[in-house]
This record gives sequence, C-alpha cells and structure tokens, in this order.
Amino acid sequence: MPRFAGAQLPRLRRLVELSRDITGDHFRLGSEEVDSWPVEIRTLADLQSEEIHPSGVLADIARYQYSDRLFGRKQDLYRVNLQDHNILRVLRQDPGRLGFSPFLLYVLTHELIHIVRFVKFLVPFHTPRETRQEEEQRVHHLTQAILGKVPMRGMERVLRHYQKLAGGRE
Repeated sequence: MPRFAGAQLPRLRRLVELSRDITGDHFRLGSEEVDSWPVEIRTLADLQSEEIHPSGVLADIARYQYSDRLFGRKQDLYRVNLQDHNILRVLRQDPGRLGFSPFLLYVLTHELIHIVRFVKFLVPFHTPRETRQEEEQRVHHLTQAILGKVPMRGMERVLRHYQKLAGGRE
C-alpha cells in the first residue's frame, strides 16, 4: 500500500503547522490555545489495520477520552488518521493538476475545522446521520474561505476541485 515517504514527510509536518496556524487565526484562537489542542496527526505508518479505510476516505477523526493525572477530569484526544494510500491515489489519478502540498493542506485544514467545531461545542462529535451531510458542506465552505486567502501555488486548483462539495458552482 503506498504511503508518504521521503521528502513528503517533512512537508507534511510543515503543512500540519501551517494548517494549525491558519485554522487558529480564522477562529481567532491564541497561539497557546492552538498549541494545546488535543490533536495527533497520524499517517498510514501509524495506523492499525482497523483504522485503514478503502478508497474514497482521505482522513478520518477518532476521539479518545482519558482522565488527566492532575485533576482526574475527562479529556478528549482527537486523532486525525490520514489515509496516505487514498490521498496518493487521488494525486496519481489527476497528474499535474493537484499538487501534494495544497491538496494535503486542504485535507488537514478540513479535519482541523471539524475538531475546532467539536472542541468549541458548535457541533457534537457524533453528528446525527440526517445532519452529517449538512455539516460536511459547512466544513467544506469554511475550508474554502480559510484557504482562499492562502497564497500557495496550486491552491486555486484544489479549491475548484472541492467547490461543489462546499455548495458552490463551477
């Protein structure tokens, strides 16, 4: 199964930081708050077999609860499980159109927006099935708004690629 390797891994780390910064800025979160987000980003190399999804799923979010050692209160940890093989498949199927960095920045930002919305209690983690599609459209719209301001080569192509999902027109 193809996975991120070589120069893609340091690029991924930089994209995670960029995504955290621009998502935090959009939601007017301070850098301390962003740095304290209970989030882990994992790639295919880190996933268990049951966390690996077939084609179509680029990433998912798992929520784990634990008790903090100091006060014993319940805390949430969100894990973004990137599906390297599916991301790389999309990029391979569309050679020359979607670049690795802008496409991955879109995926990461989309998932972090979901997490901000969960942490801020704007939407429950277990969204009812009947409102799930509406929430996805809302998050795609927010992702478009945030990334539309990012001056990155190839971002415009990625935004056009996802425009229909955001409820826009081509």
